Amino acid sequence: MINREGLEEFKEKQVINGCRRNDRLSQEKLYKQFFPALFCLCKRFFQNDHEAREAVNDGMLKVYKNIDSYRPEKGAFFNWVYTIIRNTALDKLKLSVSIPQRAEALSDIESDPGDNPLRLLESKEVYKLLDHLAPATRVVCSLFYLEGYSIADIGERLKISTGTVKWHLSESRKKLKENLEKYFNARP
Repeated sequence: MINREGLEEFKEKQVINGCRRNDRLSQEKLYKQFFPALFCLCKRFFQNDHEAREAVNDGMLKVYKNIDSYRPEKGAFFNWVYTIIRNTALDKLKLSVSIPQRAEALSDIESDPGDNPLRLLESKEVYKLLDHLAPATRVVCSLFYLEGYSIADIGERLKISTGTVKWHLSESRKKLKENLEKYFNARP
């Protein structure tokens, strides 16, 4: 008798194999299954729903095209898809957002991930607050606080200095603090 977990694994393998055969129904099933989580991921980076959806769609095309390179022994399928979508979104951001180089007086400041201004909020509140940040600052903030990237990794990924990453984190905390104060002081 197959348990529930085994059945889910079997269904996932069927969908993956269908996508490998370029079966449109399998591709649609995979897309619908993962879309909510992947859209939430992309919404962290893009203010506009259209841009977030476009990043998911472009990433899913890469998933379908490269599905033969997925190796189950290296990790869960969803994690593989998530990584492709995240990297696609970041690549799109690099093309559309100019990350200003701002390292003045911040190169010695270390940002503490424990000082996360977003940790106590629900996801819909987080997205509303992120919408108030400049695009480049939003990307750095999302990568650091929501995705868990280190300052060095963000700098390397976006091809900016660690001082610039720290400036954006400082800027995001300042702006988020202002907006959180407005939000919570305005509540009854």
